[in-house]
Amino acid sequence: ARLREGAAPPPAPSAALRFEDYVVGAANEPVVRAAKLVAQLPGTRYNPLFIAGPSGVGKSHLLHAVGNALGAGGRVVACLSAPAFVEELVAALNGEGVEWFRRRYRRVDALLLDDVQLLAGKEQSQDELFNLFDVLANAEKQLVFAADRAPADLKGLAPRLTSRFEGGLLVELEAPDRPMREELVRRQLATHDLRAGADVIESLAARPADSARALQGLVNRALSAMGAGESELSLAAARTALESRPSRPSLQAVPSLVPAALDPALASREKVVWDWPDIAERLIGELR
Repeated sequence: ARLREGAAPPPAPSAALRFEDYVVGAANEPVVRAAKLVAQLPGTRYNPLFIAGPSGVGKSHLLHAVGNALGAGGRVVACLSAPAFVEELVAALNGEGVEWFRRRYRRVDALLLDDVQLLAGKEQSQDELFNLFDVLANAEKQLVFAADRAPADLKGLAPRLTSRFEGGLLVELEAPDRPMREELVRRQLATHDLRAGADVIESLAARPADSARALQGLVNRALSAMGAGESELSLAAARTALESRPSRPSLQAVPSLVPAALDPALASREKVVWDWPDIAERLIGELR
């Protein structure tokens, strides 16, 4: 009977993504402070909270952390991505269960929706979200959204929905700063039960990385240089993995790519560039 009435629990936040595991630094401290305040005073301050930022800077983690903090007080929290929201709605429409879908989400105490930019062009899903927004906001239920840009910059969304997003607090996450990158490197090494000296951590954190995800890729590349059974990443191994270039093919292994119909002089291997790896050498400027 509860299932028929739409009382099935909505998608919950991931239990692994909490405030305790979120790396905080100067670049994101104001955003995290606002998120924690929302979790402490849901529906009264910053409703909705809109988290904007490029891919890989921690929007989803923060969204789920807010959801876990809200759910710890016994609240019913719906936390899902925009594509998942669309898929559920389409399934409900195809199965003539749209009223069940609406009851399911209108009974929650908080709605947290990730990747809002992916609702672009999906008019029916936007209509459902708009109506759901009004129902929850009027009942002082907390709403949190995340997207890769600010509401004003989102394309393909109905103006009335964009205006709802802009009616709360907009916070923007930036790329992690140097101390945050160092802490992220330490934590990633710890997840693999590996050690590394301070010089290794500083070297990895000093490399260009505009997101936590990009930094994770650098660390994984560095770890690829370690041998089986090793438990400590050395600076030499990290540099070797990150700075080495792929081996060049031998001239004998490279077949001639010059058509026979061309000038025979062009077919000479001495006049063909076989390997030109440095991008700087490709930049030819002609002064006039």
